[in-house]
Amino acid sequence: MTSTTPSAGDILAAADSLQGPQQTYTRDEVALLMHLAYDSGRTAQYVGDIAELHATWARNPIHRPTAEERYRERMAEMDALGQARAAAEGRPYRLHPGGPVDWETGRVLAPGEDVNA
Repeated sequence: MTSTTPSAGDILAAADSLQGPQQTYTRDEVALLMHLAYDSGRTAQYVGDIAELHATWARNPIHRPTAEERYRERMAEMDALGQARAAAEGRPYRLHPGGPVDWETGRVLAPGEDVNA
């Protein structure tokens, strides 16, 4: 067998050979069965490791931040950096209200307003 990943047909053929009365197996069938056993063992070990990791996390009483909490923290960090930069440049700090802004002047555009008009 030359491929490292067996095809669905190879797996079905190996399963069929195990179901029948055949007592001897070809070299390719043995190699395929060994490959399948190895892969299933690796998969079982991986799933066991993930289950152990989740169990460890569940036992740990430390609070893990949610996505919303991480987002709020990051936004607060960027806000603090903006305030520090404004103070260093000697200008007032303004929160961006959101929406489109004129690139040249920094003026917030009204909804539907075209900067090129």
